Amino acid sequence: MNDNNNLNGTVLGSVDPNATSMPNPQPANNLNDLGPGVETLNQPVTPPAPNPVPPVGPEVSPVPINPEPLESPAPMPSDPVGVPNPTNVPPVAPVMPESTPVMAEPLPVTPEPAYTNPSTIGNPSGAMPGFESSNNIGTTPPISFEPEKKPEKKTNKIVFIIIILVVLAGVGFGTFYVLKYTDLLNNKVAKISIVPKNLEINLGDTLSRNNNDYAVVTGTDISSCGVDTSNVDPSKVGEYTYTITCGETHRQGTITVVDNTVLEVALKTVYKNLNETLDPKEFATSNDSTLTYEFVDEDAVKTLLSSEPGTQTVKIRVTNANGKSVEVDGTLIILEHAVKGYITCSSKEEQLTDNKATMVVAERFGIADITGANSNDFANIIYEEHIFKFTDNEEYNKLLEDYQDNNSITINNITSNDIKFDDATHTITFTDAKDNEAAETEFGKENIAKYSTIKSYFETSMNYTCAYRKAETTTTNTNTSSTNQDSSNNTQN
Repeated sequence: MNDNNNLNGTVLGSVDPNATSMPNPQPANNLNDLGPGVETLNQPVTPPAPNPVPPVGPEVSPVPINPEPLESPAPMPSDPVGVPNPTNVPPVAPVMPESTPVMAEPLPVTPEPAYTNPSTIGNPSGAMPGFESSNNIGTTPPISFEPEKKPEKKTNKIVFIIIILVVLAGVGFGTFYVLKYTDLLNNKVAKISIVPKNLEINLGDTLSRNNNDYAVVTGTDISSCGVDTSNVDPSKVGEYTYTITCGETHRQGTITVVDNTVLEVALKTVYKNLNETLDPKEFATSNDSTLTYEFVDEDAVKTLLSSEPGTQTVKIRVTNANGKSVEVDGTLIILEHAVKGYITCSSKEEQLTDNKATMVVAERFGIADITGANSNDFANIIYEEHIFKFTDNEEYNKLLEDYQDNNSITINNITSNDIKFDDATHTITFTDAKDNEAAETEFGKENIAKYSTIKSYFETSMNYTCAYRKAETTTTNTNTSSTNQDSSNNTQN
């Protein structure tokens, strides 16, 4: 036995008044060191290892965690021999056979908390749990089968927050991509496709109202789409854009306005004396200020005016505001005898039934000295004029617009190549050259032979009013109204 063991007869469970602390019992090296009587009442049972092992010695029944105190436990030696070191294995309460007499005094049992490793428990003295006090001698500390918990690791909060934000951003971007760029959620919705057409229209044409003329649409009914052509001006040559919209899908196309129309220009016959000057605008039949006139060969025209009298053809180039031009032939009559002036005989005003206007018919004859001095002969030049004066301004303006669009109008079933508009008096004048043979057949050759016969015939037979006007010094062609009278020529024969 160790010298530290107290074998002086102290009963197990008793308290030595002189002892300040319970001495640590020393384990025996071998159970055989216990000697005879190991199976007596005072024999301690070898405590189980952390993993259960078969007990050494006689078979014993399991002991509960908190066993009931025995009625009369036998006194235990103060320093039992062969008990394992309590620092390594927790002590186990002795198990008594049924035939063993009960001990005289029961040992107090105090429930202790479960311990897994005595060395990790906050016991500064290093004593066996349950033996901190002498009153706990003989009790069995409860055994815990729960695994030892490892200390929790501290997580960096900033890193955790960054990871959460990255995950949320990834989820948000993935959702946006799926909704906007894939058909995963819209596999049942037809995708709208718009293929616009690049159109070309002629100057002045009306834009189509049929959506099929502007684009090819799939995925929806094209009639439900809208076409915006507000930026297109068909009256001006150029390239424009239009927009076609179907739901939330829209595309743009182009419309090119071109001038494919044939520029049609009508010219009138011009009469000139030898060596007179000539302006190309004198061949114009309309007062359209957007048209420009020029001679193709101006030097050739000057040569004709200084040559022999007769009928000549003059090349004239006419250009519109869009730069489109055309070359036309003008008729120039160079007179052998200079025209002194014109006598114009006009009818009474006639109220038209189909228009809110009056009409006057005038015959204008050229006068020249052909047979002798002051003979005042008919110069074989005659114009017929129809003068319409409107009392309704709206009708006048409507005819003016029609002429600007079509370069031709018809009034009272009469058309003309030479039309003049007077906005101040709302007057429209048609002027057309008349064939000499047609005039002789209509009025009689003898009635239009000279100034005096013309005046007499129209004032007496036709009830017309006649007036004379001298010719201009630079041209014999005049389109002005012939209501003025030159009194100096009233006495001509």
